[in-house]
This record gives sequence, C-alpha cells and structure tokens, in this order.
Amino acid sequence: MSFQNIAPEELDPWLISLNLDEESLAIVKEKAEIIELPARENIFVEGDEDAAAMFVILEGMVLVLKKDEKGQERTVSIIVEGQSFGEVGLLVDQPRMATVAAGIDTTLLKITPAVLGELEQNHPQVALSIYKGLARSFAFQWIEMVTKG
Repeated sequence: MSFQNIAPEELDPWLISLNLDEESLAIVKEKAEIIELPARENIFVEGDEDAAAMFVILEGMVLVLKKDEKGQERTVSIIVEGQSFGEVGLLVDQPRMATVAAGIDTTLLKITPAVLGELEQNHPQVALSIYKGLARSFAFQWIEMVTKG
C-alpha cells in the first residue's frame, strides 16, 4: 500500500519529512539498518529507556499510541511513507514519549547516533540534510505551539 499521494496538508504537521534525494537516501540505506515488521508489531513502547534511534518509513505506516486517563491506548497520529519518527530519542537521551506500532506490514530505516556520526564523517552533505530537516520540523512545531498558546 502506498501513501505517497496523500496531500501534505492532510498529514500531521508535527511529523518530519527529511526530503532526501534518491542518492542521499541510498547512502543512508547503505549505512542504516532496514527493519521489516508485520502489522501490529510494536517498534517501541512508551517509557522505553533505549531510545537512541529515529526511523524513516520506507513502506507502510505506523500508529502513534498514547494511554488515556483510563489507561486505554488510543491512536493519536498516523505516520506514513517518507516520514520519520523517534527523532527526540536520536537527539537527546530520554525515554520514549509514546508507543509506536506498525499499522500494516512496514519497512523502516533505523538511524542511530553511530549512523549519523558516520554520515557526518563520510557524507557531511547527507548529514546536513538530515539535520536541516529536523531543525525545520522542530521550528514549525515550536511556532505552532507558541501561536496556539
């Protein structure tokens, strides 16, 4: 199933799209781990301490789940092909803030600090593209948070 035809305005504005060109994506794929998951399998669980990675969806989609006041998990966001998640875990060492599970069979690219460090050393333009994507997204998130009070 492909989600590439979804209009950008229909996607969650809090999500990050790294906008890597084909060559840059190929370099990242060469360095990072590719993970294939069946539908409904957790990628990580809210509170996980081992959070030092972000993921890019190559194929499929994932669900972001949070527990409500009754302890029931609710879907709070859907993340689709070409978007990423888990960036906070990559940049700062803190537990995961939500559970993320494959919504359908999904293929992910796992980017760890070691992968990012290798890109910085050997492919600085690719690393710069990733950092720019992260900075742009976090800036938009901050603007939205401030303007909505």
